[in-house]
Amino acid sequence: MRKINKGQEPKEWTAYRLTPGVSYQAIPELRQALLEEQGYICAYCMRRIPCQDANSGETSRIDHIKCRDRWPELGLSYNNMVLCCPGAITDDFHCDKRKDNRDISFSPFDDDFINTLKYGTKDGRMQSTNADWDQEINEVLNLNNALLKSNRAEVINAVCHAFAKDANKANAKRILEKWNNKDAEGRLKPYCGIVVWFMKRWLGRHGW
Repeated sequence: MRKINKGQEPKEWTAYRLTPGVSYQAIPELRQALLEEQGYICAYCMRRIPCQDANSGETSRIDHIKCRDRWPELGLSYNNMVLCCPGAITDDFHCDKRKDNRDISFSPFDDDFINTLKYGTKDGRMQSTNADWDQEINEVLNLNNALLKSNRAEVINAVCHAFAKDANKANAKRILEKWNNKDAEGRLKPYCGIVVWFMKRWLGRHGW
């Protein structure tokens, strides 16, 4: 996971939610704003948001961090929404597809949460040093299912292999810049959070 820098809601959504008597319904401008805000990757697993998922037929799912059923006052709040992948690469559902109408107690907008995350460079496992948050990562979002771990491990192993050929601070900073920022098309690299975490850790250990 990586921190999402929450921006201003699109004007079309402002107009929609201020309509008297309106109930929640996603509009295209809302979905597009979230997609651009997140660099076209899932808020939770960091998978590229697909044009269409081969299994579910969905392109994306808007998740309310605090469930609308229990928090109706937040049902139209842009600051309670993130965009997720369909969560159905296999039958072992993840992200919003697994979360359903449950809540999580952490926020991908919060540095305090992001700073608790760490990853296994060999197996791609995502963990939080906070026991409650770690439980939610596994049980509510299922972010350590076999395929997601494998995808993260493949990314970090490829980056580490290339980095080992020229392991110095300048190269580490170049890689960090590349993986921590959107490209010219406003896109982040899939599974970028594990690379950002590794490079920040490496730089910290080498006096950056």
